[in-house]
Amino acid sequence: MTNFRQTLVAMGADVRATLGEVSIGGASDSELMACIGELEAVGRLLDGARLAYAAEFDRRAALDGDLVVAQGGRSAVDSVAKLASISESAAKRRIVLGHALASSVSFSGETIPPRFESVADAVRDGRLGIEAAGLIVTQLSKVSPRVDDAVLRAAEASLVELATGDGTAPPLAVDLVADQVALFVARIDPDGVRPREERARQNRALTFGRVTADGLTTIRGALMPVTAAQLRRLCDAHIRAAGPQFLDPDGLSEAEREQLDREAAADRADTRSRAQKRHDVLGSILDAAARVADAPHLAGAPPAVIITVAAAVLEEGRGAGFLDGTRTPVSEETVEHLADTGGVQPVTLTPGGAILSLGSVQRCFTPMQRRAIIARDGGCIIPGCPIPAGWSEVHHVIPHRDGGATHVDNGVLLCWWHHRGIDSGPWRLQMQRGVPHVRGPGHYEWTVATKRRASITELRPPSRSEHRRTG
Repeated sequence: MTNFRQTLVAMGADVRATLGEVSIGGASDSELMACIGELEAVGRLLDGARLAYAAEFDRRAALDGDLVVAQGGRSAVDSVAKLASISESAAKRRIVLGHALASSVSFSGETIPPRFESVADAVRDGRLGIEAAGLIVTQLSKVSPRVDDAVLRAAEASLVELATGDGTAPPLAVDLVADQVALFVARIDPDGVRPREERARQNRALTFGRVTADGLTTIRGALMPVTAAQLRRLCDAHIRAAGPQFLDPDGLSEAEREQLDREAAADRADTRSRAQKRHDVLGSILDAAARVADAPHLAGAPPAVIITVAAAVLEEGRGAGFLDGTRTPVSEETVEHLADTGGVQPVTLTPGGAILSLGSVQRCFTPMQRRAIIARDGGCIIPGCPIPAGWSEVHHVIPHRDGGATHVDNGVLLCWWHHRGIDSGPWRLQMQRGVPHVRGPGHYEWTVATKRRASITELRPPSRSEHRRTG
């Protein structure tokens, strides 16, 4: 057994014994934070050694194939993976990065310093983690054929200094290191960012995958930077808008405090994950895009989801429908929501399947009705929901099958999510004198739901002859 191996075995035994005696729960907050940092520092030292040993194994295996055969491996990568009990992808990353940080010997016997010497020194000393080291090495390697060596070395040294801290500034987190690497590469690359953008344009994609047993369609894609940023900002803006607000309660009126309490209760009632909320925001965006006046037409009409359903499903609220272009059945509840949004066009078929008659579109709020409802409601009427009016759908408060009319006094704005959950969720809707009211979490009495409360009396004066509609 070599001295180094003996040292490793002894170190492992000492660490195991020490960890067995430690009570993490008994550590103070300051000690806990300090230990997290110290453990990571020790881990970085070991990571540097892992890289060096993996690269050295690969170097020797290239000279002597029996080394791999002796381990029963197919390749050096496979052998390292088996020896270290890691995946082949992890073994390959160690070997590649280890070679980039290893010194070599020339034919004349002289030592050749590592290709990325500043990174190698920082990794060996335990100052730089292998994740940040890999980012620097990978990205600088891509531009090295086009960049002067002195400029490349200066960029490498600066990035290492930023990543490890220079004594006056703390080390950067890996995500921030990635940002800095991208900035440096864009600055020193004579070709700039255009080649990267051109590659992105060539590789952009959006594909629809298989339909799962639950009826969900998988989507895969690679978005251009601007497209991704727009989608991310739209999703984040409408998710965060409903988040907590830190206001001074002493500066609020009693009514304002009650409203905040009600909105906080509404937030607690929303159990969706962030991923689910992003899906629902996307659904609202697509619904709004389909209503744009100058949207491209399909077969002479604006793009719309077509659903085929038997008349009995609409009349009785039982059964299922089928979406155009898919074999996925949808529930009568989904049929009702789509009918709310796009209307229903009856088609009478003969027993043999021939079209006998075609009726006009019914149950569809007209553009003028929608504009009036938008002016009244101002957006999704559920308290705390940030989805704007342009992204919202018009919902029949009293369902059409229960005698509800397609009239502004029976239509309210709901976002994609609340429209689909209104029948089974905690919210209840009611029209009072043509004004939508809600009752739900934190709203124990019927509350005016429009987001244009200040001008609601100007929009529609109350009339004694009006009757209350309850959903």
